[in-house]
Amino acid sequence: MAEGVVSTYFRGMLQAFVTFLHIEVRMSVPFLRKTLCLLAFLALPGIAAGQAGAIGGTVTNQAGGVPVEGVRVQAINSAGQPAASVLTREDGTYRMANLAVGTYTVMATRLGYALKRQTGVNVTAGGTATVNISMTEVIASLNPVVTTASRRPEKSLEAPASISSVELREIQERPAVTVADHLKGMAGVDVQTAGIGQSNIVARGFNNAFSGSILTLQDYRFAGVPSLRVNVPLLFTTTNEDVERVEVLLGPASALYGPNSANGVLHLITKSPFSSQGTTLTLDGGERSLLRASARHAGLITPKIGYKLSGEYLTANEWQSNTGRDSLGNVINRPDPGEPAVFPAEAPPGRRNQPNNRDFDLRKANGEARLDIRPNENSEYVTTFGFANLINAIEYTGANGAAQGKNWTYNSIQQRARIGRFFGQVFFNNSNAGNEDSLSTDGTYLLRSGQPIVDKSRVFAAQLQHGFSMAGDKQDFTYGLDYIFTNPRTGNTINGRNEDDDNVREIGAYVQSTSRLSSKFDFIAALRLDNNDRIEGSQFSPRIAAVFKPTELHNFRVTYNRAFSTPANFSYFLDLIQVRNAGGSGYNIRALGNPPKTGWQFNRTCGTVNDGLCMKSIFSGGNNFIPSSAAAVYPGVIQALGPNLLALLTPAVGAATAQSLVTFLGTLRPTDAQVGSRLAFITAGTTNIAPSAVQDITPLEASYNKTIELGYKGILGSNVRFAVDAWFQTRGDVGNPAGLATPNVFFNAPQLGAYLGPQIIGALIQAGLPAAQAQAAGAQIASQIAAAAGPLPVGIVQFNDERFANGRDIYATYTSQRNKEFKVNGVDMALDWVVNDRVTLAGTYSYVSKNVFNDIRSSNGTALMLNAPADKGSLTGKFRDDTKGYSFEVRGRYAAAFPVNSGVFAAGPTLSGAPISFPLPGVAGRYTYDGVEAASLVDVGFTKRFNIADGKEFLWSLNGTNVFDKGYRTMPGAPLIGRLFMTRLQYSF
Repeated sequence: MAEGVVSTYFRGMLQAFVTFLHIEVRMSVPFLRKTLCLLAFLALPGIAAGQAGAIGGTVTNQAGGVPVEGVRVQAINSAGQPAASVLTREDGTYRMANLAVGTYTVMATRLGYALKRQTGVNVTAGGTATVNISMTEVIASLNPVVTTASRRPEKSLEAPASISSVELREIQERPAVTVADHLKGMAGVDVQTAGIGQSNIVARGFNNAFSGSILTLQDYRFAGVPSLRVNVPLLFTTTNEDVERVEVLLGPASALYGPNSANGVLHLITKSPFSSQGTTLTLDGGERSLLRASARHAGLITPKIGYKLSGEYLTANEWQSNTGRDSLGNVINRPDPGEPAVFPAEAPPGRRNQPNNRDFDLRKANGEARLDIRPNENSEYVTTFGFANLINAIEYTGANGAAQGKNWTYNSIQQRARIGRFFGQVFFNNSNAGNEDSLSTDGTYLLRSGQPIVDKSRVFAAQLQHGFSMAGDKQDFTYGLDYIFTNPRTGNTINGRNEDDDNVREIGAYVQSTSRLSSKFDFIAALRLDNNDRIEGSQFSPRIAAVFKPTELHNFRVTYNRAFSTPANFSYFLDLIQVRNAGGSGYNIRALGNPPKTGWQFNRTCGTVNDGLCMKSIFSGGNNFIPSSAAAVYPGVIQALGPNLLALLTPAVGAATAQSLVTFLGTLRPTDAQVGSRLAFITAGTTNIAPSAVQDITPLEASYNKTIELGYKGILGSNVRFAVDAWFQTRGDVGNPAGLATPNVFFNAPQLGAYLGPQIIGALIQAGLPAAQAQAAGAQIASQIAAAAGPLPVGIVQFNDERFANGRDIYATYTSQRNKEFKVNGVDMALDWVVNDRVTLAGTYSYVSKNVFNDIRSSNGTALMLNAPADKGSLTGKFRDDTKGYSFEVRGRYAAAFPVNSGVFAAGPTLSGAPISFPLPGVAGRYTYDGVEAASLVDVGFTKRFNIADGKEFLWSLNGTNVFDKGYRTMPGAPLIGRLFMTRLQYSF
């Protein structure tokens, strides 16, 4: 049509010109020249029209398709400059004319709506490109779709639980090493960081150095290490570029998710190839020699078959600092004083007696391949293969200290299907710590013992879920079945002597009913039944929720949940040395699991001393159970101390007399009444334990919590999202970290000295010393011998199990507090304020009523602790100019100081008020860890987007955490975490 108009215009001009020539044939040449110039000027608009084009269309509201007036629509040329700008009319239409031929990006902005951008708009000469735009209100962006709360898609404000999410844009713009970096500052979430990549994530406290308390999923499958059930973000198979969003469900979720979701659910949801085609190349770099390269590609084979591939490689240098002090308060010049400077003789030959030096170079690689098939809109089939390789890293365990992760691989195969409301999946996760056997030096090993970790554990799971509605949408049911089989294969390392009997099977079923009593009231009830073949009985998980929604933008709820967690596999079957030659004592501390359904019993058939408790002793000349009496091993102790006694006595009485005196002392046979016996743990040798306090250890049960939650979430006005949750929790059958359970037997030093004094005096007199001299020397020598022998453990009160009981190993094991409950309360708050189309403010605050529970004694004799701050919060300000493609973010984070009691990592007071301390490995002495202090941190970020022709985009980001470099730690034994600046270069096409 445009071409016809131009042709008619030219024909008319030409005809007028010819007529003019016939009439004025005698006109002068100058006049003719002027006339031709005038005609050329008149023709210019037509020529220009022939070389230009236009863009037009309609802008509507995504909700309902209503036209939106007053939207500013811009055309951005290939140089990134605005070429035209108009406002939409009352009917939502717009038109930008006189655009040069080329490719444009069309951007639409309006206060109260999210920016929309369409790239690759081609303008041809004389043509009009049609670009219709669907705008999303800010209210909708403040109310994203989530799936984790009810295991089906729903708006965040509709979910009957406290749920938060990190959305795609934030994930893309913030350079991150692992997903944990995106969760720092989130309400109710505690991220324990021990390095650039090492971190633990929990919800509402009860953290641990080796934590799996929050159920972590990736695309609905388990993401934790199978038998260890620990969440290691460095072993997640997805890449940052492939994550669509991260959802965190706070509070119990057992009714739908079953075991180990009592403390919430963390769900990583990746992109579908049907909605995210193209290629993204990313290069991140930063301080501490950090370098990360990533690639993702997704496409369609046919309109119904899609695929994607993603992978990344990361290298960096971890933070390093000393973490402990000796008994005088001096800093011990080692990353962890619990690790020996030289590996012991019991380490594998390739590591035996070699220097124990940590490798701080972090290296890892991971990736995924996925195939999606969508035969129609109501069905899809997804096959995913994921892998991760922890080439080198430092990971922390609660029972055995830090491990040097080396060549640790993790693989996952998942097949899932959705047909209408039917959902089914099977997945298989496999872990390999890199060692073939207990002598291997190729893979992961413990830094306290040099012992290799053989972990080839596997987990297989199958899940089915279906749902249906009745009476329209007034009544809805969701129900399902779960099966989990865990198969540890540890090569007699992690599970040691339990290797042949350590499989675990779990099965569960659930049903949830949602009744829409009215347009404003919903009532939700759910019930789940689970059985674990290693625990007596079954676990019931009821859930009740009442939801009041006065409008679609406000949600008030009250919920009750009873949720449970089963002990991890290692809690039953662990069999590993924690510390060799603890404190130079000659004894090892070994971590043992608590045998399922039986627990541990002590042998009480050995006479009357210490209530008949039996012990085994390296001084008894055998490995039999004997009475827990120091007198029973007195001759063996004197024989073992002989060289030390000679060195002690010779300066006072001469070599000959000293030798005869030592020989004489070895002939004595005191009774327990004469020399006394006392019980104490080797880690607190001066604190006596009453024989009656040495109780059999009951088998582990599922730990549970009962939680009442009052919550509100809603949109205030049109641009403020506010959520607050008050929760009241009762916890029972509390699981504890491994703590010492088999006390040592010691001499009663004052009684020993009182007995030896007269014996030594008599022997000295018989050797020819004057009575006065013998009296003085005898009293001094007796006191010195008592002082030397008093702190010496002479035996171990052992479990009544010949497979494990011996005179060398002191056992730490896991216990639960049966018939004991304790209460803890808290508040979580979050606010997002969209000030205008450029500025957003956000804040979070979380409070927990207690972080030390003195009424609950942990396995190590110290109070149970929250291992997380009682107060924490964050404030964030964001400025984003979408028309120019840049954004800026400033975030402040605060966490209060807190004590920690997490197995071998603990800092804080004991029940007596003294600092928690540990014996040094291989030498005499003890150490304490530096604790967790309050931290106030500032993070910043800047992002700039460059739009390139044909829908291509280049992104540059700069992100800094702890920008003022204020060293802080979140766990004892972990290094001080400093500043880290990272930059990102990303090209998408």
